[in-house]
Amino acid sequence: MNSQNNKGDVVSLEQIAKHINTENLNMDIVVFDHAMAVDDKKVFPLRVDALVIALCTEGSGKIGIDLREYEIRKNTMIVIQPKNYVYLSDYSDDFRCSAVACSNRVVEDVLPKLTDVLPLLLHHRTEPVTDLHEDEAKGISHFYTFLRKKLHEPPTPFLRQKVICMLQAALYEMMDINLRNASDIEPQRSRKEEIMAKFLLAVSENFRQERQVAYYAQKLCITPKHLSSVVKEISGRTAGDWIENYVIMEAKVLLKTTDMTIQEIALYLNFANQSFFGKYFKHHTKDSPTTYRKKHS
Repeated sequence: MNSQNNKGDVVSLEQIAKHINTENLNMDIVVFDHAMAVDDKKVFPLRVDALVIALCTEGSGKIGIDLREYEIRKNTMIVIQPKNYVYLSDYSDDFRCSAVACSNRVVEDVLPKLTDVLPLLLHHRTEPVTDLHEDEAKGISHFYTFLRKKLHEPPTPFLRQKVICMLQAALYEMMDINLRNASDIEPQRSRKEEIMAKFLLAVSENFRQERQVAYYAQKLCITPKHLSSVVKEISGRTAGDWIENYVIMEAKVLLKTTDMTIQEIALYLNFANQSFFGKYFKHHTKDSPTTYRKKHS
């Protein structure tokens, strides 16, 4: 894996597993034991096509998620969602982090069936890093221990089901932790929260080609007005703001981490031409693409 992924391509679990010693269940669920203790930083930045729940067990450092940087230390929990842009910086020599990663198939096929967990994932889209109390961190660690143990055992007819059930239990444990420490997460998912979660997933998958609110409303079988109202109520931001944020974030990632020309980036993000992309980027960042790249090269 190169430090500069061509066109911001996502990194699969298979690619990660080849670089870091792991236990896995047919590459749908992968457990990383001290996953991020890597000597070389060439694996970062990257996008992982997976849901990753990590716990810092030793040391400290900084993690960037979608161009926002967070301090991490012992007992910090990190939730990285599919297509998030991730990098590590300034981490100590003793930095260790255990994690479990679920493929997009598990995220799409299994997790939505947990009708009260989507608010948790929605919460962690905007708050991906949480400092846990010692007893809370120990509780999460127990799940990693169980998963590692099961994935080391010989395959059985019900191994997959046992591992997925334990993963679901871990998510409910995270729900309890967040409910104890935050008042803005409801224990039950409302219809509006479901719309918001599905909207964010659709945007993360389609923003390079589609920037119109009407497109996403049609995908969710609701009117643009209703979608806009729900997104504004739940997140405090408009649907258009969310779409624009994804586009600008991707443009920044490509300008910072690839050698693509500005014209290539414009075409990749489905702009009519380089000039239109430049005006769009400057309107939202106050910098031209060229100026931004020089600042962050």
